[in-house]
Amino acid sequence: MAANTKTGVVLAVGQPQQIQSKSGKTYTKRSLFVDATTFDPYTGQRSQFENKLLFEFMEKRASALDNVHVGDVVTVSFDIQGSEYKDQTGQTRYSINVRPYDVEVRPKPQQYAPQPQPQQYTPQPQPMPDQPANAGFPPSDMPF
Repeated sequence: MAANTKTGVVLAVGQPQQIQSKSGKTYTKRSLFVDATTFDPYTGQRSQFENKLLFEFMEKRASALDNVHVGDVVTVSFDIQGSEYKDQTGQTRYSINVRPYDVEVRPKPQQYAPQPQPQQYTPQPQPMPDQPANAGFPPSDMPF
């Protein structure tokens, strides 16, 4: 099975938060907000449809965000889990949870030193011959 991944630019990294469940257990949660809006590969224009995603890392996975900073390009790996439940009125409802489990900070593009400009060739003036240009050849009726 192939992993689900999404790549984008980090907009925000949340601080660890402690959340208490109904049963009284305390969980650690940390959020990652990523702009994964696509660009047209031919024109480079940003899509008119924004795709800003919020990933919530839970428990030990929250520490994966320790080395992630705003502006980093990251690839987030995640699972999608769906469930069915009955609401208070007895209607069947469905929910989908996106559960990130890994984040990889992509290497920043290297800044290249400016390339030296190619040497310009400047022709050296040649001495003029003592004879006319058509010396030794019969006159031509060509217009050039």
